[in-house]
Amino acid sequence: MLIAFDLDDTLIDTSGAVTPYKLREVINLLLERGINIGSFSTAIQEMEALDKTCVTSKDTVRLTLERYQALHLIDDAYALYSMPLPKDFMIPTTPHAKKVLQILRQRGYILTIVTGGKRAYQLEKLEKAGLEPSIFSKISIPEDSKKRPHYEDLLKEFLVPPRECIAVGDRIPMDLAPAHELGFRTVHMRWGRGLRWNKEDWVDYSIHELSELLEIL
Repeated sequence: MLIAFDLDDTLIDTSGAVTPYKLREVINLLLERGINIGSFSTAIQEMEALDKTCVTSKDTVRLTLERYQALHLIDDAYALYSMPLPKDFMIPTTPHAKKVLQILRQRGYILTIVTGGKRAYQLEKLEKAGLEPSIFSKISIPEDSKKRPHYEDLLKEFLVPPRECIAVGDRIPMDLAPAHELGFRTVHMRWGRGLRWNKEDWVDYSIHELSELLEIL
């Protein structure tokens, strides 16, 4: 059996650790460019509250820049989201992620990652979470976040029937829908941005932490 994991808010706590840091970088960018944001602490609080309603961090950035009439800075602000993190920055995994991955590997599952974003940045986050890349048989990182072609590649490369494949991710439209279309079983990880979606009828399972995956398999 093959399992395709998303990275952010599935294996690592991006919303709890990385996102707050990046939101502050965007506010600092506005200050550096002379944009009047009023109180720094209030601006951060308002941006964090907005982020809890947005599907992607890019949506949060765009709406924040619109608010401050600073859309001319959007490319610079987006670029901050894929800039390297500080050397000593650590990212926690979601609960029990390392242990669950070790157990699944010992049981003979094919473990893969399909995650959207800049390749170097996604690999950096994997490293800062202390997740060993070698535990995964393949790591696919589409920059455009379109996952279906990469799920198709997994089927071809590992010759596993779709119903013996499971996609695990927090964002139902991006992570799970394209896998479901191919016949994968799907597991919705209700963590971080995953809390923004209710379980769709076609989603096979909904979990709050990865240890629940062991009960499903």
